[in-house]
Amino acid sequence: MVYARGMALPVTAMSSAVDEFTIDELAARTGMTVRTVRFYATEGLLPAPQRRGRVAYYNARHRMRLDLIRTLQEHGYTLAAIERVLARIAIDASPAEYAVHAAVLAPWLPEQTEELDRAALERRAGRSLTDEEIGYLVQVGALEPVGDAAFRASPAALGHAVELLKLPVPTRVLHDSARIIDEHATAVANGLTEVFVDAVWGPYQRGEIDHEQVVAMLARLRPLAVQGLVSAFGRAADRAARRGLVQD
Repeated sequence: MVYARGMALPVTAMSSAVDEFTIDELAARTGMTVRTVRFYATEGLLPAPQRRGRVAYYNARHRMRLDLIRTLQEHGYTLAAIERVLARIAIDASPAEYAVHAAVLAPWLPEQTEELDRAALERRAGRSLTDEEIGYLVQVGALEPVGDAAFRASPAALGHAVELLKLPVPTRVLHDSARIIDEHATAVANGLTEVFVDAVWGPYQRGEIDHEQVVAMLARLRPLAVQGLVSAFGRAADRAARRGLVQD
């Protein structure tokens, strides 16, 4: 969930209400620094706090927005993308609404990432990598450039892509394969998104289904869709092999 991290709210002289926080308390409960909270406020990602005297008080909605920001950052969203997400959420949105947005926007295959420089990347690969090979790793999503000399790596995807690089085929063959897969995966993703918007998101926006139903549907739809794609690809590959190899 994106709205409660299970941390108890201590009783302090500066915060008499359970849903009010000073900036130090808010930072502690969201696992951020005070400086980071102030940065997000300066960027307009948080509504203004309520001031009583010289003290600014934040509430549960500030906390939910910060929790969602943190979740999206962990999933690789840029600051600009996070701004666009938050612009679609009402300031007075409920915790359930934040949960729905987090569920919809979370990656289909969530995974922890790590940052590697080129030397660390080559140690992970077990050999030196050419610029063309690194370009392939970026193309298939195993790496994401971070600055001029570092990469954010997805360990599982990186391991799979490095194994493919060990095959005795030209790198261009891997590039062509990745391009074909990406083109068709994009078409499938766009089609499934249209189905989701029509069958789930639209009814949710109209109030025909509730927050819990949307989150539950997503939890079941994602693994079923991935399993269906894998099965469908296996059947299609068998048919293509028979047409292209067996029948010649």
